[in-house]
Amino acid sequence: MNNLLEKIKFFAIDMMESVVAIHAEKGIEPFKKPLLYALPIVLGLYFFVYSPTTDKLNNKTIELENIEFIAEFFEEYSNAKLRISSLQSQLPATKDKADWLNYILTSNAKEHAIDIDGITAQKEVAISDYYIVSRTVSITTTYSKLGKWICDMENSPIFLKITDFNLKKDPVKRGYVKVKLTLSTVFAKM
Repeated sequence: MNNLLEKIKFFAIDMMESVVAIHAEKGIEPFKKPLLYALPIVLGLYFFVYSPTTDKLNNKTIELENIEFIAEFFEEYSNAKLRISSLQSQLPATKDKADWLNYILTSNAKEHAIDIDGITAQKEVAISDYYIVSRTVSITTTYSKLGKWICDMENSPIFLKITDFNLKKDPVKRGYVKVKLTLSTVFAKM
């Protein structure tokens, strides 16, 4: 390896000595034509090889900075994504959107021996990638049945919340209350 380096070094020194000798004897005239051809080639190589490489290097440097910035928050992003997916698993299926709340209200009321006085039409509000669906129901029942019914609905594994609640003492039946409540849930848009 050292022998090869010595040969290259000797060749370069010998070539430079020859160039200096020719320049001293004849001036710049013998170098004009080779320089005239070599200079555009060297400039062309610079602009077509070196310049794009510099642009690529700058782009890769910016991309690396962006990746490092994202990497700082990757764990937080992953945790948020897991929380969102666990919350979405608690949402009812979108295909059941039309009758699901009505079914929940009537089946839970039957289970607790509560008579429903009236149910309003379902209200749907679209917000970004979700539908907020609500139904208002009117019932007359006892405090204990009402408490158990509300407890069952709000502790459901599927996301259900009472968003409006109005309670009045029933003037006719002693120990009964008239309740008007709105039950809401969220459906993901598919």
